[in-house]
Amino acid sequence: NRSLMRLLILLLVLVPRSLWAQMDTVWVPYEAGMDLRDGLYRDFREFRSNAPGVPMDRLRDEQGLPVRDVRAVLSRMYWQPDTGDRQVVRPDRLWGFCQNDVIYVAAGNGFSRIGLMGSLCHMVHEVSYRDIDPYLYPMGGVTRTAVVHQLLDTRTGAFLPFLAGGMAEALKADPILAEEFGRLSKKERNKDAVLFRFLHLYNTRHPLLFPQ
Repeated sequence: NRSLMRLLILLLVLVPRSLWAQMDTVWVPYEAGMDLRDGLYRDFREFRSNAPGVPMDRLRDEQGLPVRDVRAVLSRMYWQPDTGDRQVVRPDRLWGFCQNDVIYVAAGNGFSRIGLMGSLCHMVHEVSYRDIDPYLYPMGGVTRTAVVHQLLDTRTGAFLPFLAGGMAEALKADPILAEEFGRLSKKERNKDAVLFRFLHLYNTRHPLLFPQ
């Protein structure tokens, strides 16, 4: 009828195109071997959309040759826009990158691989710090390196420590698991085996989705 037709026309006018595009997008669960587009992520949104802002085929090294391994030329890399001169890639402005279906995220001393993909990702990276204890090192400090485990919550984009506190924060999205986790003793909650168990439970109940 005419009333329904007017309503449809009003919706077409008022609803942004971007929202219609999201409604049309098919999201599928991540699985090993999924085709993730190679390129540089300028932010978390590009990662979640599987749409690198700078595709791999736009990247060039110092000689102007196509880049095959981002990790080898990360600090000496350029990209070629559709028009104009090539532009310098600033690693410090990147969220991460994808290469051969593997995700690397800016963390610690550089870019670290996501070792376990899921709605809650697990990754390990190194962080360097200066130990300046005047009693142990009266002639000056020493540089030390620590190995850090952390979570990436793909629902929010937050990086969380792979500890009881970080897991409790992530599990707020699942009240059932949060309650089960909270009933454990503090000592149990901080055990690696327990943290990985709840990581697996959460990812099973909340699959990581990417647009098809």
